Amino acid sequence: MASRVVDDMSNRKLPKLHTILFANEKGGVGKSTLAFHTAIALANRGHEVLAIDLDARQRSFARAIENRHGTAVCLGIDLPTPRCVVLDRPSGAMLAQEIARLGAKCDVVVIDAPGHDVPVVRRAVAIADMLVTPVNASFFDLDVLARFDPVTETMREAGPFARTVLDLRAEQQKRGSKPADWIVVKNRIRIAEKSHLARTNPRLEQIAETFGLRLAQGLRERVAYRALLQFGLTAPDIAAIPQLHGMRMRDDGEMAGFVDSLGLATALPHRNRPLRRYAAKVPARTREDYARSLRNSFAADAVDEAVPA
Repeated sequence: MASRVVDDMSNRKLPKLHTILFANEKGGVGKSTLAFHTAIALANRGHEVLAIDLDARQRSFARAIENRHGTAVCLGIDLPTPRCVVLDRPSGAMLAQEIARLGAKCDVVVIDAPGHDVPVVRRAVAIADMLVTPVNASFFDLDVLARFDPVTETMREAGPFARTVLDLRAEQQKRGSKPADWIVVKNRIRIAEKSHLARTNPRLEQIAETFGLRLAQGLRERVAYRALLQFGLTAPDIAAIPQLHGMRMRDDGEMAGFVDSLGLATALPHRNRPLRRYAAKVPARTREDYARSLRNSFAADAVDEAVPA
């Protein structure tokens, strides 16, 4: 019950951090990718970020951050990297404990939830300042938010994920506490889907108006994102890596625009981070092999989006 969830989390002492939860009960919408890019974008802007992965089985969010740390160490460069923890036994108590333990020196907590309904996700919703729900241009994706009549296109009822969120929001409002700013993000959009978007956009706008949420643009489906993700990198990192000198990606500002839409650039203080030089002794051959693999992966998988610097 929503009242039990809110009771559980309201009784826990948490540091005053801005908590962003990425959650959707529909898988395959690019949730972990968007959470990772958001965490890195905030770290690059000077925020101290705590990343929490609630999916103890897949660990996609945590693995990307671990790969980023490995890239920084192996190449001997400084890459702003969030602190990261995986909840092996996800629960409200463990979630609160890890935020209290690791979040004391952080500004922002970015939480990535698994793509199904589990009790810890409901508790994360109860403490979130922002709830980000990525969706694709698919009627199956919209189903988790609302059920529409296929003929009249009228909304019949809230979908399963939306019902969970709306119940929690109603319980919080009843107690006089502020619910999360709910943002539904159109994510992993392909250029060829313009006609389909023309059909899904009106339904998303109706969902936003009915449920009191807002819409935002996420990341397009780009080969280069997948090429970089295995190394824990994002497009803006390329310019900071000497081993990728002479390569860059076309930047249409979509990630910067999404982070700006969160309103954190002015809500939280910006700090200049001191550069961190890793003292790990990496054999020169290992470093060269790693850099070659990175260059080859980027050149092969992102050739359509990589341009000369």
